Amino acid sequence: ILFWLACFIYCEKCKSVNIGSDTGFDTAVCNAGREQQVNSTYGSFANGATPNFETYEGDFDMIYNDRGTQMSGFVKVQLKNNDVDGYKIDGSTHDADGHSIITDGYVSYSGQAWWVDETFSGADRGLKVLTEGKFDFSTNTFRGTWRANTGIRGHYTEFRGKQLSKTFKPLSDPQRQEDIPMAIAMVETPVVPTSGIVQTPHQGNKDDRKNSGRRVIFPR
Repeated sequence: ILFWLACFIYCEKCKSVNIGSDTGFDTAVCNAGREQQVNSTYGSFANGATPNFETYEGDFDMIYNDRGTQMSGFVKVQLKNNDVDGYKIDGSTHDADGHSIITDGYVSYSGQAWWVDETFSGADRGLKVLTEGKFDFSTNTFRGTWRANTGIRGHYTEFRGKQLSKTFKPLSDPQRQEDIPMAIAMVETPVVPTSGIVQTPHQGNKDDRKNSGRRVIFPR
């Protein structure tokens, strides 16, 4: 009994040491957030980036590589436009490590993304995973890598969406109307003398006749 109790205590101690043993994990999360924010802000102003949608929600089936073994699971993703330079990401992950919640993250209008999901219960409580990569909104896929706070890293071999829904902001602003140039005709009329005699154009040469009478002038 004492032997099994000692083994149990030892295993629990090792597990508590492994969860969060990657001392560079928090720095990696900060760097991912800082880099994405700078790149997205610059891209928004330089390229005039605009949102593809207001909300984007659905399930993604994923296959990932974990120490040479392919594992599977799915991720529920919810994106919401922050009306500035990208999307806020929420959701949850269900994989071989159990159930985890997305606690932080960001997705740019172009699809560049990072997020952190954390396990709050079970044997892997305290496990955190940083995901970095890019969404392709046209094909509803994602390509990227993952890094756990245990020091283990890997990449996603497949990350494909299904049963997705999108909402869009209604076009409430009226379209700008372009001014249509107008040609204004100015007409010169002959002057009627006070004596009551109307002067008619004289019978001169061809050039004089051509320049006499009413003339229509179109301003430039």
